[in-house]
Amino acid sequence: MNKYFFLLLTFLLFTLNSFQYSQSPPWENISNYIPGDSLNNLSDVIVVDRFTSYISSNSEPEIYRNYYWAGTWETIQTPSPVAALYFLYYSFGFICGADSNLYQTIDEGESWEYFGSLGEQINDIDFGYDIYNPKGYVCGNNGTIALIEDTSLVVIQSGYSTNFVRISSPYIDEKVWLVGDSSVYLYDGITFTKQFNSNVKLNSIYFWNEFYGLIVGDSGYIAKTSDGGYTWTQKQNPDPVIRNLNDVHLVSFFGFAVGDSGLILETTNAGENWTMNSAQLTTNDLQAVHIAGGFGEWGPGLVVGENKTALLYPIVVSVDDQPKITDDFQLYQNYPNPFNPTTKIQYQIPSVEMHRDASLHVTLKIYDILGNEIATLLNEVKPAGSYEIEFNATGLPSGIYFYQLHVGSFIQTRKMVYLK
Repeated sequence: MNKYFFLLLTFLLFTLNSFQYSQSPPWENISNYIPGDSLNNLSDVIVVDRFTSYISSNSEPEIYRNYYWAGTWETIQTPSPVAALYFLYYSFGFICGADSNLYQTIDEGESWEYFGSLGEQINDIDFGYDIYNPKGYVCGNNGTIALIEDTSLVVIQSGYSTNFVRISSPYIDEKVWLVGDSSVYLYDGITFTKQFNSNVKLNSIYFWNEFYGLIVGDSGYIAKTSDGGYTWTQKQNPDPVIRNLNDVHLVSFFGFAVGDSGLILETTNAGENWTMNSAQLTTNDLQAVHIAGGFGEWGPGLVVGENKTALLYPIVVSVDDQPKITDDFQLYQNYPNPFNPTTKIQYQIPSVEMHRDASLHVTLKIYDILGNEIATLLNEVKPAGSYEIEFNATGLPSGIYFYQLHVGSFIQTRKMVYLK
C-alpha cells in the first residue's frame, strides 16, 4: 500500500471513532459505491468488525468487500448468486448459493470450496460467537436445516418450512431459533418445537441472549419475548403505512428493523419502543441489516436491499460511555489495525480540575475474545496528558483482541485484530 492510502485509513479510523451517539441516525446512502447497476439486488450483509464488511448479491455470482469504509467496494467472484452469507472474521466465511450449495472460503474469497448441499434452496445462515470453534446452522425452503461443524455439514430434517435462523447463547444453553411462514420454532439440539404462531408471515428473528428476542414480519409486525420464547408481546410500530419488516438486529439495547419502501425503525431500549427514521434515503425495499458490536461497543451498521441499495450508519460508540466523561477522557483506536506483531494505543487523561474523580490511577489491559486477561500494559498513577503505549502480540495466536482503559469511573473498551 502507498503512503497516501495509509494516511486515508488513519483519517477514516479517527473520524469514525470521533462520532458520538445521536437520536437522529446519520444514515448515508452508499449505493453508488457498490458495483453493478440498479438491477443488482443485494441479499445479505455482515459487518465483521468496524473495519471489514461483506455484502452479497442474489442477482450476480459475486459478493462485495470493503475495508475501512473507503471508496468503491471490491468485487469477489462466487460460484453462484448468493442468498445469504456469514463471515466469522475477515478471511473466513460461508456463502449460501442460489444453486442450493454451501461454499467456504479461508482466504477472503480468493477461492471457494464446496462444503455441502441441502438439496433445496438455502435461505439463511448463522453462527455462534466462538470463532475458534465455529458452529453454525443453515436452513432451507422445504423444512431442512443443517449443522456446520468442523469440516462437515450434518443435515437435520425439521419438518417445517423455514426462512431465517438464529443461534442464541452458545456458551450457556445453545438454542437455535427459526421462523417460517407465520411461526417460530425452537431446536434444542434434539427436537423441534413450535413456540409461537402469529397472524402474519414472519421474516426475521433475533435473540441476544437465551431469554430476550425479537421477531418482525409482514404488516409491520414486531413482537418481543423476555422468557426464552414461551410468550411474545406485540410492540407498537410507529409506521403509519404499516409496511412489511424484513430483518432486525440489535447490539446491547440499540438496534434497527428494516422493511419495504426504505423503512428503518430504531430502538434504544431493546425493542420496547421504536421510532421511525425521518430522513428516508430510499424507497427501495430493504432486506437485511447488521451492526458490528461486542464488549460494550457497537457500530458501524449497514442495510442492503433491492436495486443495489446500501445504506451506512457510520457512528461508532461505546454504549457504556457517558457524555460528560467522554469529552474529557479518550481512548483512541489502535494503529495500525490489523497489526503484526506490534501496534500503538493512544489515550488522553484530563486534569483533575476537569473531572470529579480525584484519582488518576490508570490501568490499560488486553483481553482475548473470550474475556480472558492477556496482558496489563499499564497499572499506575498518571498525570494529565496524552500518552501512547505499544503492544507486542508476539507469541499470541491471530485473532480478535480487546483493550480496555480504566481511569476512576471511566471505562472504555476497543477492539483490535492481530494478523500474522
